[in-house]
Amino acid sequence: MKPYTDDYPTCAEAYATLRLYHSEARPEAVSSALGIEPSDVQHAGDTYQGSGRIRTKKLSGWFLSSEADVSSFDLSKHIQYILGRLSGKEQIIARLIGEGWRADIACMWDSAYGHGGQTLPPDLLRRLGEVGVEVWFDVYFHGAYELLEKEKKAFGGR
Repeated sequence: MKPYTDDYPTCAEAYATLRLYHSEARPEAVSSALGIEPSDVQHAGDTYQGSGRIRTKKLSGWFLSSEADVSSFDLSKHIQYILGRLSGKEQIIARLIGEGWRADIACMWDSAYGHGGQTLPPDLLRRLGEVGVEVWFDVYFHGAYELLEKEKKAFGGR
């Protein structure tokens, strides 16, 4: 098994966010049930500027992110942070899902140069299964794109 390392050399940025969405309930209900203050919330009906026009949020959302609290390029550490905050609250998460909340953990990962993605060890996968939320990965290659642009310039733009 790969050892944990905060300086994950193939990574430019990494963090994870527990997200709970509901079409009718308010995000304050999640804060109250879990006893955790979120990193951010959104309310159904809120408006925002998007794609050059005013849009309306269709869902309420409650978000707990590792971005500001975990200094590591290893996604496992970010997921462990979220799971640590949820420790002992698995039944509450199950109840919220039963009440219509959609829950997942979104993992943002930006490659530094296009090779060698993250790994998740078996004990972490087991723990995720106990919490009962899906995990998905939002993968970017900004670093790889920047490296390609540098190489193009070095070889006369070819």
